[in-house]
Amino acid sequence: MKFIDRLVDDIIRDDYFKNIYKKCFLVSSYFNIKSSEVPELTHKEFNDALRFADLLSNSEKSEARNFAYRIITFINPVYEEHPIYKTVSKAVYSKLGNFPAIIYLEKENANYANLPFIRMIEMEAKKIIQKVPDSENFIFTDSQYELFSRLSNTTEYSFSGPTSMGKSFMIKAFIKKIMKNSPPENLVLVVPTRALINQFTIDLKEELSELTELYNYRIITNSNVTDLISDTPHNYIFILTPERFISYLSQDNNPSIGFVFVDEAHKLANQKDSRSVTTYTSIEKAINKYGNIKLYFASPNVSNPEVFLELFNRQSLDNFYSTNESPVSQNLFFIDFIDKQVEVITENEVTKIDSQFLFESNSSVVELIIFLGEGKNNLVYCNSKNRTIEKSYEFIQELEETELSSDVKMAIKQVKEYIHPEYYLAELLKHRTAYHYGKLPQLLRNLIEDLYRKEEIKNVFCTSTLLEGVNMPTQNIFILDNRNGLRKLSPIDFWNLSGRAGRLSRELSGNIYCLNYSQCEWENKEILQKKEINLTPTVIDKVDRNLRKIEKILKEQDVSGTEEEKNILKYIANIISVDTLEIDSNYKSPIIDKLISKNKETIIELAQSKVRDYVIPKSILSSNQSINLKVQDEVYRWAIKNKRDNSNVRLPRNINYESCLTVINSFFKLYKWETAEKKLNNPNSLKYYAFLMNQWINNIGLSQMIKQSLDYYKNTNSKVNIGGNDFVPFEYGNKRHINIVIENLIEDIDYILRFLLEKYFNHYHQILVSIYGEEDVGENWASLLEYGTQNRIVIALQNLGLSRNTALKIYKIKPSPLIIEEGKLKEVNKNSVLDKLNKDSLEYREALRML
Repeated sequence: MKFIDRLVDDIIRDDYFKNIYKKCFLVSSYFNIKSSEVPELTHKEFNDALRFADLLSNSEKSEARNFAYRIITFINPVYEEHPIYKTVSKAVYSKLGNFPAIIYLEKENANYANLPFIRMIEMEAKKIIQKVPDSENFIFTDSQYELFSRLSNTTEYSFSGPTSMGKSFMIKAFIKKIMKNSPPENLVLVVPTRALINQFTIDLKEELSELTELYNYRIITNSNVTDLISDTPHNYIFILTPERFISYLSQDNNPSIGFVFVDEAHKLANQKDSRSVTTYTSIEKAINKYGNIKLYFASPNVSNPEVFLELFNRQSLDNFYSTNESPVSQNLFFIDFIDKQVEVITENEVTKIDSQFLFESNSSVVELIIFLGEGKNNLVYCNSKNRTIEKSYEFIQELEETELSSDVKMAIKQVKEYIHPEYYLAELLKHRTAYHYGKLPQLLRNLIEDLYRKEEIKNVFCTSTLLEGVNMPTQNIFILDNRNGLRKLSPIDFWNLSGRAGRLSRELSGNIYCLNYSQCEWENKEILQKKEINLTPTVIDKVDRNLRKIEKILKEQDVSGTEEEKNILKYIANIISVDTLEIDSNYKSPIIDKLISKNKETIIELAQSKVRDYVIPKSILSSNQSINLKVQDEVYRWAIKNKRDNSNVRLPRNINYESCLTVINSFFKLYKWETAEKKLNNPNSLKYYAFLMNQWINNIGLSQMIKQSLDYYKNTNSKVNIGGNDFVPFEYGNKRHINIVIENLIEDIDYILRFLLEKYFNHYHQILVSIYGEEDVGENWASLLEYGTQNRIVIALQNLGLSRNTALKIYKIKPSPLIIEEGKLKEVNKNSVLDKLNKDSLEYREALRML
């Protein structure tokens, strides 16, 4: 052991150090609750704290380096002008290689202290060595540089670190390196949500514009590349959800893939969400199809990131990395409105602090957020979309309208035009407040995120969209609920959410305020104690723990559990059955290997017997494992029989309300939706979904769809659900009722049309292709539902990352700025597009970024 390591071990164990550290921590804690009595350190304590920080910063251990960073950061608000603090703080941050923190000291504290000569030489050397490739001013922190060096020398890797480490930043830096490979290879970045597709697309197009042109890459956001043509072959960076990746893999003519990078990889271990199995399926199918692809995983706050490589039989001794070292720190508060007390938590130690003044001056949660969040950027977490909207609207009732920037005034106008004049979001923006959730239309998400990053708005109420990796770092996070939906927040979700507090180079630390009040009582605060988070992928956990239930499902017997748990087990049973079809080939899936290792050949034989007599092609089953396999085979047999009988089972080419209703009525029976799909099990709802389908596929704008829905509610005397089972007659002038209808419509487009129905239409299209051939089946209605149009050029524009709304607007520009050959998009004249679009419009803003 090195001398410095022995020394820092002694320091960390020393009681005097613990006392000094706690005093520094209390300085920060009282400052961050705006106490008028912030404690001060004695002269000796101040000097010793700085000496400890300097010594600890010389260690290579994450724990010691975090202590060093926190000590300097804790006392910054009180001692930022002290000459000794100025020198030591800069020296410690430079030793840690934390250049964003140094930038903060210089910009916010006017700290231009000179470093000791040796430390200055060391810092300048790091600036050269750790410079981010293909960037002008960015420098890796020490932990980022170590990770990038490791990533650059591997063909498979899994890494994890704190949310604030800059995981997305590392992925983008690695993509830049991959683009220079010779020969070039196509890359897929797998992300959990469409919101993340949009975020990565914006970032990559802004940061890689020169490289994409130099190395002939295109950034594509969907599985269909056939609508784009070029004089020269292109290489591709695909940004796809697991569902879109599976769709891509099901198409034989798509370009081959060399790299797969899975962001938010911890989603593979979400035991309560069947999409964790979809993510597994997409990766497993890519390995099966392309062989030895180069595979990478990134996840936040996971202690055992190697588990994701092990899942696909890729793990070795040196291809994973996990660190707790964070370039910003978080201050964790538990504010109890019931018992009128405040606790602060650091190093898993809970300390009560004097906070009576806080409750005397703030009698409600809203008042507290206003008080603590004044002048700062604040994210307010709520557990559901409805609660997020409700809480944000309550919040602005306590705020006065303030002077607004021209950007915010324009945003209000844009929201009213794009959605509806009575949409809550427009009113919230008048108070520099907004809400944000995953299914919010893409143009509005972009708008809110931009305004928040530029600090044009100060408060954003949000759902678990932040847990999906949406990059919205903030100074303060107020956690108003300890649930995600109806389930308690898991440790990884809590710390992923908390890790958004603290913006690299904008502040040295962030604050997490957990609120205990009448609407959210924390019966258990164990989650606030940070511990190692070891994950087990869902498919492995379920196979290990639920073999008997899986066996029952294979025997078509009922099993106990929640609806989602049963769906996950049925999904895994389907995977096992399909995988047995390849059991005699050279390839064996990870699940089959797992069953063999557990001597469960009887389950393999049972699964094999289920599918042995199926006539449906294996490739279709393999691409649709979330649909009941027996039903898939029955639909295929039905289609074959009708073809023999000269009955046309192809989908109509003319898409209108009647044809939509006819088709989904047929699907209701064919796919047994009455028992298979909770959201589609009511035949009376199909008329409404056919109405939406027709509008959506036939290019009707969102604002027009909203207007027609509101007219429908008015003209039919329909009722709206105002909460729970409480339905009341719709009132046309009632702002709350209008917003309920709007949110329901947005939800139905996103989930019913673009997820559920798309899944079944995609499956049916694959059946038709296998029976009639690609050239004789007409349109794939799944694509039309995904893109919201039948126009191939509008689809191609969306594949470039544009929203449906912007793509439709650009297509309608006359004279056209689009170069089209043989019915396919070849080129977009960006300058011409920007000249024709209104510079104050959402579409202009998006085209400027995406094209």
